Amino acid sequence: MFNLRKLIVLIVLTSVLSACKMGKQVHSFFSPISENELAVINDSKFIDAISFKNSGDFEKAIELLNQIIKTKGEKAPAYFELAKIFRAKSKNEQAVEYINYAVDLNPKNKWYINYKINLTRELGLYDQCEKTYLLRQKTFPSNTDYDIELSDFYVFRKNYTKALKIHNKIEEKIGISHNINFNKFLIYKGLNNYEKSEEEIKKLISTFPGNSNYYIHFADFKFQHGEDSSALQIYDEALQFIPNNPYILNELAKYYFLDHQKEKAKSLYKEIIKNPGFELPEKRHILNKFKRLSEFDESLFGFTKSIMILASNLHPYDPSINLITADYIYDSQNYKESIYYYEKVVEVKPNDYGAWIQLVISYYNISNYREMLKKSSDALVLFPTQPSFYLYNGIARIQMQQYERAIEILEEGNDLIVSTDKKLKAQFLSSLGDAYHAFGEHQKSDDYFELSLELDSENYFVLNNYAYYLSERNVKLEKAKKMSEKSNLLNPGEASFEDTYGWILFQLGKYEEALNWLKKSELNGGNSSAVINEHIGDVYEKLGQREKALKYWKLANHIGGGSEQLLNKLKQK
Repeated sequence: MFNLRKLIVLIVLTSVLSACKMGKQVHSFFSPISENELAVINDSKFIDAISFKNSGDFEKAIELLNQIIKTKGEKAPAYFELAKIFRAKSKNEQAVEYINYAVDLNPKNKWYINYKINLTRELGLYDQCEKTYLLRQKTFPSNTDYDIELSDFYVFRKNYTKALKIHNKIEEKIGISHNINFNKFLIYKGLNNYEKSEEEIKKLISTFPGNSNYYIHFADFKFQHGEDSSALQIYDEALQFIPNNPYILNELAKYYFLDHQKEKAKSLYKEIIKNPGFELPEKRHILNKFKRLSEFDESLFGFTKSIMILASNLHPYDPSINLITADYIYDSQNYKESIYYYEKVVEVKPNDYGAWIQLVISYYNISNYREMLKKSSDALVLFPTQPSFYLYNGIARIQMQQYERAIEILEEGNDLIVSTDKKLKAQFLSSLGDAYHAFGEHQKSDDYFELSLELDSENYFVLNNYAYYLSERNVKLEKAKKMSEKSNLLNPGEASFEDTYGWILFQLGKYEEALNWLKKSELNGGNSSAVINEHIGDVYEKLGQREKALKYWKLANHIGGGSEQLLNKLKQK
């Protein structure tokens, strides 16, 4: 096999020999001692060692580097590489030993010094680390960055006196700057040196009057010392230099809100949200803050919603702002309005699975099954492996009486569910139960309901629906009665559940009990349901109270959506 490395070494050796004949200087990683050939051989070994190290063969690399060290050539680069290898092998004592050799041999090499600083700091060898910082500072006295790193080290070690000494030295060199004077402000603040802290932050404000952060830090400093009026005066001064600065106004708004001047704070927050100079992450922070606050203080709901809508209108193409708004409105059960903002999210960010789900569910909650079907179909194109969209697509098709296609979609989605997701599996099985019931295949419907309840026996919707379907067919009424009774215990006060139980009692011939439950259903919102009103009429008719029966049947007919037999009932004399 052709050996490229040997060819390179041969070329290098030939070049060295030619250079020797011509009296030329040879450049190498290693200084020549007596013969240039030694430097070239060490170069070759060094290159091989680096190659072995990079490929993870540390032992061969160590062997070659040790061979270099045993020669009379330059050793520092070999020690440096050995230090890195032993650090990678977590042999920290050897790593420190070798980097010390490298720095001792070449104390002006910044790479060796920097590596030693980082290594000793990582290992907690702070005395060695400090000495190395000082060596670097002495070796490179004009490098201000090195001075700053040393001062940061002293701050880290809580040696504030030494840190301040270096900061003062740097300030003499470069003048007032953020890195130096702001650090001095923080140090003096930590030392509770009021006068010096104030002096440093004032220097920064005087030098950089357009920087709002310095005013904010100065005001916070005054607030911490109980000097509220002085802090507010600082904000007033800031607004003279930088009028309508949203960050200053935000601090004022926070102060007024905490000081129970809420109307003043609300007005400022609206100005802040409208300000294009206020960054979007900061706006999101305000929206989320008031979202949380309104959970505990209902009086904030209207204001919170108003600033969310304001932010969404100002940033129509920001999905995060619109999602916050959509979720907040959805949580208030205003599903129709939430749809508008979810639509904006998926338009700009079509891969947002959560927004798509919420959009589809919002249409479901307002019983707009046509749009529910359309949006779930769009989502299935984008998320063909997500079972939830198959579920909602199937439910929409059931409502639109597309029973065969609903069964196909639900079966397809059911196959995608992982075995551990029992609740979702139970939902698919119950929806297939609904579809097969509507399709007239009652045995399959019952089988799916049974399977669903095996996975989730506490699902009161499944218990209610299954019980109602059995009562409609007038079969297994005792079983239906038990399931319906359980659903009402799990979810009391639900009109449709109470209607189911009442209707089962009706089918069992227990008319007085049935009327009692159906009247409960009426009080809990069932008065607007044609089915419930018709059922009440049916019970009254069985109890021989024809006039009352007609009253409820007429009401059911007026509402619309009663049974096919309703008109015949009204025609009876």
